[in-house]
Amino acid sequence: MNVLSGVLFFVAFIPYVWAITHGQTVPSPVTWAIWASVDTLTLFAMIKEKAVIGQITGAVIGAWVVTILAIFYGNPTMGSVEWISIIGALAGVILWKFTGNALLAVICAQLAVLIGAVPTIVGVYTGVLLEDPIAWSLWSFSCIPAFLAIKKWDMANVLQPLSFAVVDLSIFALVMMRIF
Repeated sequence: MNVLSGVLFFVAFIPYVWAITHGQTVPSPVTWAIWASVDTLTLFAMIKEKAVIGQITGAVIGAWVVTILAIFYGNPTMGSVEWISIIGALAGVILWKFTGNALLAVICAQLAVLIGAVPTIVGVYTGVLLEDPIAWSLWSFSCIPAFLAIKKWDMANVLQPLSFAVVDLSIFALVMMRIF
């Protein structure tokens, strides 16, 4: 299940990359750089906590690919949500550095993921952003094996797949509502 969640999450980037390169999705380089950085922080903190799951590994690889593409195809924005996400990620790094507690980094990083999703959620809801339904359905579906792969139900293991489920399912539901 662990590997399946990572593979599904990574595979979801294929239609998303296609949508970017064909002008159907215009990603924000700043938002995706934040998500890629926060996902990377989460991966390292989860490794430290011995709570690595495949979903975050697929997320890190794919988010950096989209970040690079967003530089060339995207629309750079730097609003208050992006600054709050950056501050949340930095708080996680600082707390981890000074306390030695990687769980604090996971918590701060996942708060940054949730806050960083707000512009996309609002953009899809208002119809300003068009997002790829195939990618968001696969990202949402990857949450099922991610939850099934959890061996120890504690904050270090549950928080990342939970925050991904909230973001992915919210955006997927809004994308589907715009279609139908």
